[in-house]
Amino acid sequence: MKRVLLLILLSLFVSACQKASNAVIDNSRLINPQLTYFSGDSVDIASYINNDSSQLVLTDSFRVNVDYPQGFSYLMVNVQNDSNNTIASNRYKTIVDSTISGTITVAPPSVYVGDLTYTFTPYNQIAEPGNSVSAILRLYNSKNLPPMIDSVSVPDSIQVKDSTATLIYLYATASDPNGLNDIKYVYFDTYKPNGQASTGNPFYMYDDGGASGNPADGDSVANDGVYTLIVQLPALVAPTPPALGTYVFTFYAEDRSGAISKPVSHDIKVYK
Repeated sequence: MKRVLLLILLSLFVSACQKASNAVIDNSRLINPQLTYFSGDSVDIASYINNDSSQLVLTDSFRVNVDYPQGFSYLMVNVQNDSNNTIASNRYKTIVDSTISGTITVAPPSVYVGDLTYTFTPYNQIAEPGNSVSAILRLYNSKNLPPMIDSVSVPDSIQVKDSTATLIYLYATASDPNGLNDIKYVYFDTYKPNGQASTGNPFYMYDDGGASGNPADGDSVANDGVYTLIVQLPALVAPTPPALGTYVFTFYAEDRSGAISKPVSHDIKVYK
């Protein structure tokens, strides 16, 4: 009888140990998320354009399920615009039945058209990120008007040199009825004297005050609507010398809604 009782106790002990072992949290396990709900889709911001008294504030709710709630520590939510700048972030720790629910509020610093990317990343209890899931909120302007190229400053002619490269400073002034913040790109296409498009079209210009660090970025004042690019013509003795003759430079502005300005063209004569 005592032997039977001892075996029963040993069996219960082993069973209890197995249950305790199963309850141990694996801190090395990365957590996988699944976005099961996101309230955002698209928002018309037409009423905010040119209205200084209105502040664009967006609040969206979400639900994220995780595959290993035992090791969950928190969910990080980041919101980025289409320039990859983070404009909002928040951390959520409450989890119920493998689900994290919450809301996040975004107030873009200026009227904005384009995509906002919401990224949801769970972290385990040793602060290691798991995989991420994302959602897109599209901000659009139903009353959008296209941008304009107001003027360009481009030399009429350039004399190329025999042994040294020649730099050309190009300027384009752009505007937009919906505000300068609505301009996404200013660029130009070039066409050779034989009418062929130049390799590299389109060439994007800068309005960042030189912040890019690109040697071709000759901009001096950021966000003033004056876009700049420095173009280099190789010397005549270069392996691929420039063709002589008249080049056509055609400038465009594009806004965040994808509307493109009327083209503005200027000729540059390249001579020896």
